[in-house]
Amino acid sequence: MKSTFVSLKQVADFLPDTVIVVDEQIQIVGANDRITSLFGYYPQELIGQKLSMLLPHRYRGKHDMHFSNYFSHPEVRNMGVGKQFLGLRKDNTEVDIDIALAPFEANGRKLVIATIRDVTEKKELEHSLRKKNEQLKTVNTELERFGYMIAHDLKSPLLNIHALVQLMTRELPTEKSDKLVEYISALKTSLESMTRMISEVSAYSKADTSESAEEDIDLNLIIAEVRKLVHIPSNGRLDVDGQLPSVRGNRTKVLQVFVNLISNAFKHNDKEAPGVLVQGLQKGNTCLLSISDNGPGIPVQLRKRIFRLFDKGNSTRKDSQGIGLSIVKKIVEERGGEIIVNESPLGGAAFTFTWPGTTTSRETKSSDFDTTPQAASYQAESAL
Repeated sequence: MKSTFVSLKQVADFLPDTVIVVDEQIQIVGANDRITSLFGYYPQELIGQKLSMLLPHRYRGKHDMHFSNYFSHPEVRNMGVGKQFLGLRKDNTEVDIDIALAPFEANGRKLVIATIRDVTEKKELEHSLRKKNEQLKTVNTELERFGYMIAHDLKSPLLNIHALVQLMTRELPTEKSDKLVEYISALKTSLESMTRMISEVSAYSKADTSESAEEDIDLNLIIAEVRKLVHIPSNGRLDVDGQLPSVRGNRTKVLQVFVNLISNAFKHNDKEAPGVLVQGLQKGNTCLLSISDNGPGIPVQLRKRIFRLFDKGNSTRKDSQGIGLSIVKKIVEERGGEIIVNESPLGGAAFTFTWPGTTTSRETKSSDFDTTPQAASYQAESAL
């Protein structure tokens, strides 16, 4: 018997965890040297002692009963799954532990190997993660309330002001001074701008709190819907390179991404014949999508800034609130994707983003997916 424990100890001393051998009387008959660093005892101090001495007093009675029952139905078992176990060190301090049990026989005796691991750091990380998740839920709840307040409490007064301006316009004399016409026009423009900003801030606040039901989404149908929602100039073109893949996701959010990117591409385009090209490829379970245009492009120093809330880059348009790209980034990153902007071969900007989750695992792509220069292609492929 002694030779058995000697050989077991020689093996156990190479293991990273504390290993204890217990008999049917729940007495310790062997332990490896790791026990000293975890509990503060030398192995020889524990031989013949009850295993429960390594547990806080409040748990010892229940532990002895459970361990006795274990010998009736011995099996390999991790006792720490879904439960909190505490060990008691020699200095009476407590430590978070996981315990795994494995029965075996030696010289006709039933024995159990208990493998014990210090999970204090793991528990602290779990606690920190739970706390941060709770804080995040609180922030999201407040953000949703903020969106509701904007959509209702702030929009209503603006609508009232707009109605009053309309009434005032009708009540004023037909022959109005140029200055008065100018003032009324400026007032209407300001009201429209404020209404748009409120709508966009409300949309941003709901970008990751809206209904998250997922479905299979054909991106070709999304583009067809975008054509109805986005103002495309009579001399402008929205082209799709081949067939786009299908993805999994929330339809409203996917539509938001494409509407914002394509709308911006036309809105900020200074060419006589503005053009936007949509391309996509599927690689494994991820889609790589690009929306490029022939507009003025985006200077390198602004390419990270433009995704910030209320940052309009170098745009001087009065109807630009600097919110749309923030919504896009928020939705894409919530999905686990990434988005970058680089030069487009068409001469303007190319927004390239990944969307994890497709309806098939096969690889598909547009005919010539090359809307970004080599550096951007490398970054986009790396994101996959």
